[in-house]
Parts: sequence; C-alpha cells; structure tokens
Amino acid sequence: MNNSIPSSSTPVEGRKRTKARTAVVSVLAAGLLLGGGVIAANAATASSPSATAAATSQSTATAGTATAAAAKTALARHPLAAALRFFVNGDSSKPNYGQRAAKIATFILDKRPKLAVKLPVALQADLKALKDAADGDRVAKATHIRDTALNGGYGPKIQAQAKRMQEQKADRKA
Repeated sequence: MNNSIPSSSTPVEGRKRTKARTAVVSVLAAGLLLGGGVIAANAATASSPSATAAATSQSTATAGTATAAAAKTALARHPLAAALRFFVNGDSSKPNYGQRAAKIATFILDKRPKLAVKLPVALQADLKALKDAADGDRVAKATHIRDTALNGGYGPKIQAQAKRMQEQKADRKA
C-alpha cells in the first residue's frame, strides 16, 4: 500500500522552483543595493514588527510565504531603502503616518549612524527635523522629505531610486 500523495512535480522540479525563488529574492536584494547606493536599506528590525510588516508588505503582496520570509530577511539588512520606500509610497492620510515617519527617522539617525553619515547633508537635516518635530508637524516634514527626494533635492541617485519605487507601486496597482 502506497501512502504517498501523488505529486505533479518531481523532486528535481521542486528544487528548481526553490532555486528560482532564491534567485528572484537575490536579484531584488542586489537591485536595492546597487540601485540606491547608500539608500539601499530599510527601517525594519526584529524589534519593530510593525515597521517590518509595513516595509515588506508592498514587496511581498504577490510573493509566496517562502519568498516573503526571504525578502523580509534581506530587507531587514537595509534600513535606508525601506525608509525611502515608506516616505515615497506611504499614505500620509493615515492617522499614524507622522508617528511612523518619526520612528523611521529616529531609527536611521540613532541606530544606524554609520549609514546616516553617508546620506546627503540636506537629507540628514530633514531626518533630524522630522525626528525632533512635534506630533502635528511630522506629516508635513515627512511629505517634504518625499517631495525633495522625488525632485532631486538629495541628489540624482536618491531621486532615481525614489522615482523607481513610485513607478513600481503604480505598476503593482495596475
């Protein structure tokens, strides 16, 4: 009596799928690193699960659970890319947007000072202003960071990455 469940794929095909998923995640991680330079990072850490969920929700919307876990791990190593993604694609009409933006700015400046030093001086100043802003001013400061990034105020690399992230969000919605 054979108790095994018949499978439509052989073990070799299963390994190929796993390798393909790994390759996709690797390409995404490499794209973040190469495409954004020093901004290739995210604000998600193991100590802030809500930031992790927010940072990876956009990239894992169409991915499987194995790919989502791998992407989450890869993004956890790059806090600046996720921060930029949050500022560019975040919904400023949500009630906790300003608070989350301030947490991201605080994380970058306080927890990743070696990365923060590599950022353009204008971006460092805007992140510090956001971090120190009153609750009512945080949304305006965060949208200022988004607008400046998209307009090239932080340099061409950050502008290109911000526009790419904005286009990717539009493509996902389409």
